[in-house]
Amino acid sequence: MFYLNPNLRVAQSTPPPRVTIPPTAPGRVEEIIPKPTKPLPIPSTPSAPPTPPNLETPPTPQPTAPSPPTNLRFYIKKIEVLGNTVLKEEISQLVKKYENRKITFEDLTALRSAITELYVKKGYVTSGAFLPNNQALDKGIVQIQVVEGELERIEITGLSRLGKGYVLRRLRSATKAPLNRQRLEEALQLLQLDPLLERVNAELTAGSAPGRNILQVRLKEAPAFHAGIIIGNNQSPSIGSIQGSVFVTHDNLLGFGDRLTAEYGRTEGLNLYDFSYTVPLLPRNGTLSFRYSNNDSNIIEVPFQDLGIRSQSETFSLSLRQPLVQSPESEFAIGVGLDLRRNQTFILDNIPYSFSQGPENGRSRITVIRFYQDWVNRTATQVLAARSQFSFGIDAFDATINNTGTDGRFFSWLGQFQWVQQLSPRALLVTRIDTQLTPDSLLSLEKFSIGGVDTVRGYRQNQVVSDNGVVASFELRIPVTADPRTLQITPFFEIGTGWNNRDANPDPNLIAGLGLGVEWQINRSLDVRLDYGIPLVGVSNRGDSLQDNGLYFLLRYQPF
Repeated sequence: MFYLNPNLRVAQSTPPPRVTIPPTAPGRVEEIIPKPTKPLPIPSTPSAPPTPPNLETPPTPQPTAPSPPTNLRFYIKKIEVLGNTVLKEEISQLVKKYENRKITFEDLTALRSAITELYVKKGYVTSGAFLPNNQALDKGIVQIQVVEGELERIEITGLSRLGKGYVLRRLRSATKAPLNRQRLEEALQLLQLDPLLERVNAELTAGSAPGRNILQVRLKEAPAFHAGIIIGNNQSPSIGSIQGSVFVTHDNLLGFGDRLTAEYGRTEGLNLYDFSYTVPLLPRNGTLSFRYSNNDSNIIEVPFQDLGIRSQSETFSLSLRQPLVQSPESEFAIGVGLDLRRNQTFILDNIPYSFSQGPENGRSRITVIRFYQDWVNRTATQVLAARSQFSFGIDAFDATINNTGTDGRFFSWLGQFQWVQQLSPRALLVTRIDTQLTPDSLLSLEKFSIGGVDTVRGYRQNQVVSDNGVVASFELRIPVTADPRTLQITPFFEIGTGWNNRDANPDPNLIAGLGLGVEWQINRSLDVRLDYGIPLVGVSNRGDSLQDNGLYFLLRYQPF
């Protein structure tokens, strides 16, 4: 028999005739409404930055200089250095030592060599200085000419589908005159990290005149098409925890580095569609991304399966991301995005119904501007990553606005930090902390969720859903085979807590679990993960699914 909770807070919804709604129904609905994605993935295994291509550089230009008697001394009032656009202060300090005194030709030769050595030391290895012939020294003025190295052209070979412009744009800022070897090598290292390229080789050769060079870049493209299937019990048991998904990705759809991803997922009570398209915009790897997702779910769990509780959700996202600092070891980027999120809940399959405070006749609509910053730093023994995101819910595009205190106007902050530390040549410690803070009462679409394989194992997906929350995970990865990537055991401890600003806190609002996982990479195309989590805090809504018993599995097959 179903009972109606008289304290249930809803907005403009009453149960249909002869329908009794269990008091736990709002919690189940909270579980199935899609929450915002947490975009910071677990960093990759620590590794040293790629070795830059061995750039063989042409010799520094050394035009023939005049050779007067070495013991002849002459008075020099001023030394003019011509042609230099960089290192002006350093060169000025060198020149001062030789002005307003008598010097020899050997002194001038030493000064010329010192200027050349300064350029080379600062990375301008194709630049140099020389003494022009036929100078009249009777006025006490001598000139030193600097030839600053520059690229005559860039020759790119090895590309088939990817356009040369994609590579040229990423090298342009590093090949400006005067040519700097360190700057060029760093740009080539960043190319090596580009997922579109499998191999990068480069060579500098002499050009048509002293100081002019040709950069020859030989590339091999990486496979751009990927497709596969994923099977795992990563969804809420309320809609069927076992999900099968197929995905297709093309990293270079139209030939200029644009990326298209499409995914379809299904459980017993869920149909999920997800599409995203990303376009490179700026020379320093700026991107413009569009994403659309659609979730159509219905609760299949006892005792709710006969109530026809359904949820339909859509998300439209547009975001612009621009790295401000980028090197082979680290990156700092900022971004701004606009999300349009829509959700409609039903009872008896097609009757709009609100199960919580805020939605209007079961309908929630939010328009969110997000401003985020992300940072990553890699060394041979650790990876650090952090992300900060500010979300502003605004009254635009038909957002839900009402006087209940829970609507589309809100502010929230999401902070994420991840640390991967190599403890020994084979063992890794992976630490993750996520937190969301807000002064407002949020609609379900923007709430923070805890529980499940991605947050706290030992509990069902979205066990705790609240306005604010903090979750932390500590996982040790220990290889048991010669190849560390083949088979690993992963003991873990995870804990999370959530609380609301207006409504009662979840019960319990703190959960914690510990357990053991196994990751097995059977071959390059197939990998399996199994986890068993032991809950340390009891819950009242534990069912009989694998998730409710602390078991999680994931099988990923990617033949392409």
